[in-house]
Amino acid sequence: MPRLGHKKSRNGCIQCKKRRVKCDEHRPCNHCARHGVQCSLVHGPPSSAGSRHASEDVVLATAPAKAEYAENAGPDPWTPVSSSTKSRSSEPSIKQEVASATHVTRDQMSIDQNPFDMLSRTIIERDIMSRLVEQVPVTDWLRDLELLHHYSTFTYLTITEMQALRNVYQVVYPRIGYSSKPVMHGILGLSALHLAHLRPEDREKYLVISTNHQNRAISEFRLALPQITQSNCDELYTLSSLTTILRCASMPMASDPYQPSPIDDTMEAFMLMRGVHQVIQSSFHWIASGPLQPMLIPGRFGPQVPFNSPEAIPLDGFGGGLQAQIDALKEVSNDTRFDAAVRQTLLSSVADLTVCFHRIISQPPDREPGLVLIWPIRITPECIFLIRQRHPGALLMLATWCVILHNHGNFWWLGDRAKKVVQAVKEALDPCWHDGMKWPLEYIANDANIGKLGVL
Repeated sequence: MPRLGHKKSRNGCIQCKKRRVKCDEHRPCNHCARHGVQCSLVHGPPSSAGSRHASEDVVLATAPAKAEYAENAGPDPWTPVSSSTKSRSSEPSIKQEVASATHVTRDQMSIDQNPFDMLSRTIIERDIMSRLVEQVPVTDWLRDLELLHHYSTFTYLTITEMQALRNVYQVVYPRIGYSSKPVMHGILGLSALHLAHLRPEDREKYLVISTNHQNRAISEFRLALPQITQSNCDELYTLSSLTTILRCASMPMASDPYQPSPIDDTMEAFMLMRGVHQVIQSSFHWIASGPLQPMLIPGRFGPQVPFNSPEAIPLDGFGGGLQAQIDALKEVSNDTRFDAAVRQTLLSSVADLTVCFHRIISQPPDREPGLVLIWPIRITPECIFLIRQRHPGALLMLATWCVILHNHGNFWWLGDRAKKVVQAVKEALDPCWHDGMKWPLEYIANDANIGKLGVL
């Protein structure tokens, strides 16, 4: 794996220059897209990178409007618009968008394949947070002892309910942290974030402390470990998994004006989950022979029964609505008026979502929230692209996945994210698609569904 770094460039957008952060020079750039602000590159002159990226930039800059897929729709709210109804001269079709996504998503896949890049994206770059962090002493050993004690006595219990994994979080993670400053900063950052959750009166203080530790963990890690080896794979996996939890548990500052959409924020979390998965794939045999071996036990995510196997638990026996929702998603995904590439992407994602629900239903009594990660890891990069572009079929699938997220909302670091995401999906969809939102909205509105064992 090549050493990390980047070429110097003066072609970044105005917004990134004002905020003094590295611009990726996409149109719009990733930072502006995340923060929901107008990027100067969208309407500016093409960059010096050459014309071969021009069409890709157009695709990135042309997100579908809210009502685009509903325009001229018939009375059936599930009816998509044929790509032939769109102006080929003014906008790329969905087929073109997905085809062009090959390059875009391969850029994203380079992040998947290089976990350091994805970890670096979790560093909080917002000016307001940076100023707040500067107000907190960088080192305070008494405070850090408090955080380590809290992690070892309380926080580790809240990460999972599987005792074998709790032992790893309580004993093995700190042991790795004793010889790795980045990992120890990750542990302390998670402990501080947990205290921010438990102590509302000190929330701002602990959020800043957590951010300080997160920034130091990832910055030092990038400098110290430019590639995955047998000697550092445990360290990389530990910090990657901690960063995933921190990302899921991110608590926005009330005074932060640059809050991304819950949908885009969740897609960032998806990409980080995929980065952790790449770490496991790249060093599975090394990790499996070391102290983190319990993290890879096959039974961690329940029995692996194919969803089309006669041994699979029927979805219609749980929750009264799940099977109907899956069938509706298949109907949307398989509509011939969508382009073939989109249909293939959506149908594959429905199958992956079905597998995820089967695993949730059959999980053991000691619940493992890692099950939430199955769908984000299994879906294709094209599906993530469609979600970012607000394709209604992909958004309906995201809303359905939020049912799983809500079911695990008893873990503080997942919290009410499901409610925020499903509401953002509803607002992003044209009303003609809202029939597909009924079951997810009803399920997630009922807090009694949080923590139910084996039942959706």
